[in-house]
Amino acid sequence: MLGRPFEDDFISFLKKERYFLNEFVSDDRGLVGFKVSRKEEGTNEKLEDILYNEELIAMLLKTGKQFAEKQAGVSIKDAVITIPSWFTHQQRRMMVDASELAGLSALQLIHENTAVATMYGIDRLDTDAAHTVLFYNMGGVDTEVSIVRYSTITDPATNKTYEHIDIIAEAFEKNLGGYDLDIILVNMLAEQFNTLKERQGQPDIRSYPRTLKRLFKEVVKIKDILSSNKFMQVKLSELQDYVSLFTTIQRKEFENAAQSFFDRVLDPIDKALVQAGLSIEQVDQVEIVGGGVRVPKV
Repeated sequence: MLGRPFEDDFISFLKKERYFLNEFVSDDRGLVGFKVSRKEEGTNEKLEDILYNEELIAMLLKTGKQFAEKQAGVSIKDAVITIPSWFTHQQRRMMVDASELAGLSALQLIHENTAVATMYGIDRLDTDAAHTVLFYNMGGVDTEVSIVRYSTITDPATNKTYEHIDIIAEAFEKNLGGYDLDIILVNMLAEQFNTLKERQGQPDIRSYPRTLKRLFKEVVKIKDILSSNKFMQVKLSELQDYVSLFTTIQRKEFENAAQSFFDRVLDPIDKALVQAGLSIEQVDQVEIVGGGVRVPKV
């Protein structure tokens, strides 16, 4: 949502199809802002504020800064910040603004997969052999693929050898990530609950924000357990109007419901291979990163 106009159709899509429960408003720039409520100190009077996206990101960066300082035992003022490869120039500028609000000087913005590829290159043992690696990175809301070629170059002046990293292709899917699977599981639970005899003639469970939040919290646990087990028993006491849901989710049932998602998993790989002019047989190694890849079928 960073940098998106408030009237963007994507915002309506987030609310209706992806169950975003935040209260979106237009900030004074016409971009998406967030309405938050707080109590005035001393009076407990309820006040409402509109936060810029940059302010929310700054809060995250500031928390990360505090964690890093605690571990390193020194003050941190500079940072290299990773961003999705599909960020626009405006979004990159807003990330720099957010870092300044957090008390950090952004020395560089680099793509997430570029950071992963750099660390891979640092840790690589066989630096003499040139080879090609495909990095598949599925996060919470998007998936990025990079194809990277590693080789060595020799400086003729010093006769020293250095490793060379060449990003030869990048592809992405903005709306393909672990959150899609959360939505599928939420819908599975909601539909089971809606069909209970006690719920006949009652509103869809997904129309209750508080209950929907509880479902999303539960499906994170379900997804993790199904990553290593074939089924999970779900017990949600008094989910809504004193009606409980007790059911069993089978991994196979979940995978069947998510088939349209799995059909898209390889799309960014195909795009990257075409961009690089390579076949999959010409890729020497595949590295998978990101929380989304914990799902076995992925």
